[in-house]
Amino acid sequence: MLNIENWQEWQKPYQYGTLVIWPPDSLRSSVNSQRERVDPLSQSYCEAHISVTQPFGHDPSPEDWEMIRKVLRGFNGFEIRFGPLNSFLPYPCIWYEIQPAQLVVQIRNALHATGLFNLEMKHPENFIPHMTITEGLSGPEVNEALLEELQRQSGQGTFICEELSYIIPDASFHFKPARVLPLGWQEQEAAN
Repeated sequence: MLNIENWQEWQKPYQYGTLVIWPPDSLRSSVNSQRERVDPLSQSYCEAHISVTQPFGHDPSPEDWEMIRKVLRGFNGFEIRFGPLNSFLPYPCIWYEIQPAQLVVQIRNALHATGLFNLEMKHPENFIPHMTITEGLSGPEVNEALLEELQRQSGQGTFICEELSYIIPDASFHFKPARVLPLGWQEQEAAN
């Protein structure tokens, strides 16, 4: 059992992990470099990713994984377009836009309908799929000037999403992939 007594209160609901889109290594490495420079604390929690669900409400059981597999069988792999950078200013968050946003939200809603996820947390509705560069936890002040600087340095691109990743935190609140859940296929255990 994971010891979470030293975690901050906002971290505790994440103890059972969450489902994300884990970008390909080359893209993740590039975005991780940006994150390390402008928000090293956020980067220390988790590498670049696209959140799909709220955190699980409990440790997923074999029956829960079967329910998730059934949901994901209904979605085929698809091309994701990332960029340009956008923000939620004045809220200190700069992020890559993700398209097709509507499809990511459809997957999210289908998974949330299973009842397995903590929907009591903020942002369960009106979710905007994104890949965060900074959420202002550390690093330079998040303002219009930083957004413009990062926009000049950042590109846009695409990758194929064929799976979701189940990521879980360790005792230091660092998330790592623990399970791969292919869209339309059978799951595989993530390599350790």
